[in-house]
Amino acid sequence: MAVSSLPTSVLPNSVWDNFSSTDPKSLACEDADDHAPRPLPIRSTKTNQNAETSSPKISSPQATGNEVDSDSSPADTSESHPSSPNDLKTVGWDSPASAPLQTEVTRWYQYPREWLKGWDSHAELGLDGSDGNAKTLAMQAGLELKLKTKVYTLGMDINYRQASSRNQTTEQNGRFNVHFDRLLGDTSWSAFAKHGMEWDKFKPFDLRLNLNGGFGYYWLRNKNSTFATRFGAGASREIGAPIDNWIPEAVFGMEAERQITSRQKLKGKFDYFPAWEYFGDYRLVSDVSWEILLDGSENLSLKLAATDRYDSTPQGAKPNDVYYSLLLHYKF
Repeated sequence: MAVSSLPTSVLPNSVWDNFSSTDPKSLACEDADDHAPRPLPIRSTKTNQNAETSSPKISSPQATGNEVDSDSSPADTSESHPSSPNDLKTVGWDSPASAPLQTEVTRWYQYPREWLKGWDSHAELGLDGSDGNAKTLAMQAGLELKLKTKVYTLGMDINYRQASSRNQTTEQNGRFNVHFDRLLGDTSWSAFAKHGMEWDKFKPFDLRLNLNGGFGYYWLRNKNSTFATRFGAGASREIGAPIDNWIPEAVFGMEAERQITSRQKLKGKFDYFPAWEYFGDYRLVSDVSWEILLDGSENLSLKLAATDRYDSTPQGAKPNDVYYSLLLHYKF
């Protein structure tokens, strides 16, 4: 229906004047704007589910035509239904949790290093020799492991010595010792157990075994100093000797360790093993060492050591053996 065909009497004069003065081009622009597509707010699936399960809101009855409910605007959606971290979480390959293949795998050759964590371990080696009128060669090697906590101390050591003169072996022996010491409650008293094995090619036995245990008292025990005394009982046996029997014996001992400076340490140990039947039959074992850390190194040091072993019943051999050595000491 054309505008000119409308009867003017139907409309008021003021409305007709405004309508007639309006530019048709502006009406066309406004009509195009009204019919232009508007961007629709996009919600996540979880947000739509939350909106469906939430209580419905009653829109105002005056909202007609192109009016948009305020609850459906994107701004209101973000305020009324905040996105959870799971909705916004994106998995990136740079994050540590997103790479399941980046898992630490311990190889079989790495297990020894894992087992030694927390241990105070070191290896030592010493060599000396001569050539000419006197052709000699002497070698000593050792390994020591020690685990010390606030409650107990566990230690193991292995030593081997060999010496030769003019291609003839003059000394060959080895020792293995295990020592466990545990504090009794909050006191300075402790309980200990020791096991030792000794082999010597030039002594009248194939293998010497000794087992003993007892109690000890720590007179001093801190980070830099240790001093303890022990007493107990046990037995020893010299396998392959003329008297190849278990002999009951007592044990009295003392042990001290002192960190003199950051680069020097002194260690000493003394054990007395008398036979219960006759205290005149006994064994004495003493060890003294001095360790000096080399300049510019944290785990390499020189060790000056001396060991004295006395047996009142040598069974045909000399009763006393003294060993002294200068060793290169490597801590790991």
